[in-house]
Amino acid sequence: MGAGTASGYGTWATHINSTGDVVGYYVDANGVYHGFIDISGSITSIDAPGAGSALNLGTLVGQINASGEAAGYYADSNDLLHSFLRTSEGTLTQFDPPNSIGSDAFCINDSGIVAGGLLDANGSHGFVRGADGSFAIIDPTGDASQVKSVFPVEINESGAIAGYYADTNSVYHGFLRDSNGTITLLDAPGAGTAADSGTEIADMNASGVIVGAIAVGGGITHGLMRSADGTYTVFDPPQAVSSFAEGINDNGVIVGEYRKSDLVRHGYLLQTDGTFTTFDDPNAAQLPSTSVNIGTATRHINLSDTIVGYYSDSAGVRHGFTYQPSAN
Repeated sequence: MGAGTASGYGTWATHINSTGDVVGYYVDANGVYHGFIDISGSITSIDAPGAGSALNLGTLVGQINASGEAAGYYADSNDLLHSFLRTSEGTLTQFDPPNSIGSDAFCINDSGIVAGGLLDANGSHGFVRGADGSFAIIDPTGDASQVKSVFPVEINESGAIAGYYADTNSVYHGFLRDSNGTITLLDAPGAGTAADSGTEIADMNASGVIVGAIAVGGGITHGLMRSADGTYTVFDPPQAVSSFAEGINDNGVIVGEYRKSDLVRHGYLLQTDGTFTTFDDPNAAQLPSTSVNIGTATRHINLSDTIVGYYSDSAGVRHGFTYQPSAN
């Protein structure tokens, strides 16, 4: 693909659909971002028309649905973000919500509904783009002046959207927007209330079970699950000093990552009976965590329990991986 081989460069796998197709992005030797899609081992690079070709610019793909439609965003030569939708045939459509300065599409469901964030003259908002191209705005608090940034991270088949936002004090708060547009704010018990702490949401399944983490300060997080009835559970794998629940499939199986005292990241799988299984990519460096040597980072799990993520080698280069526990 042309992924760079210097420390901090390489490949990030971000999402896997029900049929095993993987999407993500890679950073080339010049520090430019390119999206990719991997279908049965055949990898196609994705560069949105208008994407910048300088350091820290380019194209990122966030999610892919069961039909092979992918959603993502790109940074143009002026470092402004714009959303796109790519069909399974490879046709790419760029879009921004009306009156926005820029936008970044994060997620797509199997019906082709896309959600993401946008910036306009009044501040930061979320958005929903229907399969028919219609738009709706998401303001978690009802007042954009109270919000620094909005991150809708998952939309399920009922049309419910889960995400989080940072307030003007840089505190994180989760939110759930149901298919009728009603928003419920999610502040989990024990979440920090200082800057860079709070409730962060990562995923939601078809039953409305939400996962993520509470950030308590000092870079420490703890895994979080919110059941469909609103019950919160905060948890960590054994020996973890910090953890994050990154994904949940429709069977309720959770995938995440955690750190022990040496701060190296490891993957974990949490079954519905409460059983934890931990794992590392065999090529992941087990060095004390730094900004470039991170270990194994998980991102998503599909209905077949196939996990996608990335790891860093001893030189700090990122590589994408898939892992299926039943096959190991």
